[in-house]
Amino acid sequence: MTPRDTAHTLSRLRTAGLLVALAGAAAFALGAAGGPSRALQSYLFGYMFWLNVTMGCVGVLMLHHMVSGGWGFMIQRPMEAGAWTVLPMAILFIPLLLGVRTLYPWAGGGAVHVWGAWLNVPFFVVRVVIYFAVWITGALLLGGWSRRQDGGDGPRFTRRLRLLSAAGIPVYVFTMTFASIDWVMSLEPAWYSTIYGAIFVVDQVLAAIALAAIVLRYVPVARPLRDVVTPRRVHHLGNMMLTFVILWAYVAYSQYIIIWSGDLPDENSWYLRRSAGGWGVLAVIVIVVHFALPLILLLFRSSKRSLRALARIALLLLVMRFADTYWLVIPAFGGPHAGVVLTDIAAPLAIGGLWVAAFAWRLSGGSLVPLGDPRFRPAIEAGEGA
Repeated sequence: MTPRDTAHTLSRLRTAGLLVALAGAAAFALGAAGGPSRALQSYLFGYMFWLNVTMGCVGVLMLHHMVSGGWGFMIQRPMEAGAWTVLPMAILFIPLLLGVRTLYPWAGGGAVHVWGAWLNVPFFVVRVVIYFAVWITGALLLGGWSRRQDGGDGPRFTRRLRLLSAAGIPVYVFTMTFASIDWVMSLEPAWYSTIYGAIFVVDQVLAAIALAAIVLRYVPVARPLRDVVTPRRVHHLGNMMLTFVILWAYVAYSQYIIIWSGDLPDENSWYLRRSAGGWGVLAVIVIVVHFALPLILLLFRSSKRSLRALARIALLLLVMRFADTYWLVIPAFGGPHAGVVLTDIAAPLAIGGLWVAAFAWRLSGGSLVPLGDPRFRPAIEAGEGA
């Protein structure tokens, strides 16, 4: 493989993303004509799925700068490209701001809950601005300083990246926790969970790790990145995937067991709504295919050392992340029209097409490896080592 092959693949990926976005937008407009409110619900679901991928890239990137493991250099530039997409994601949030009174019961003049001081439209908008200001600043600094390393003075920017990541990880967890409360949990303002934000953070990191495995498998990589993608480092990436599959099951089950043991009507209603009819079937599918099956596959050393096998598991996990996000968001609206409609497919396709195009464009903007990072050369010279 040569850099030319990589550039050609990314160019085709960018074009394909734009075509999918156009097709998705057309289908979304068609579906929205028959039910604008339901279309807005679909848009929120699609948006949250792709935002989770974006923010997961930010989290994994900061984790890499903190631990400086050799596995991180395989995925650093894809994670930087994914983190950069927080810019278009900020713009794509505008429809949700315009539809806030349609989506959220607390914003439409309904009953006032104990969250009243927090859940009001002006303060909601202020928090949205704060969240994106923090995320965009972090993503631009992480990507910008990394690329400036290639221009010289690498050690200085390496220290900056470590310091930013050390401060950024708790800020990321804190802001994402409140964003998940604002944008998803408050769809049902009478219900709350103290572990809800942790579920979203784990979801995001798992989605980003899956994305990294897929990119390494399907985007042609040339030297020197090819020298870094060794079976041992792929194995490390597989171990991370296994860890977060187990952690996802742990936090999701912890929330369930806490609410089950409390046995309070306002809390139980959240699970009762998501276990009725088809929602219950989807829940079982997610448990089996998102947790049990990947757990079994990732216990085998051969699955974690083969990039082809790991990418297939990653594709499965991303599909299940899609299904799980749907299960989290759409049942909150209830009613007879909570099942699958055209806009539930069109909205993620439209947003995802734009996301993929932006990701491919950013990834093609420079070297796929941080050549100026003083930690990079030792990682290559270590060969099969970590």
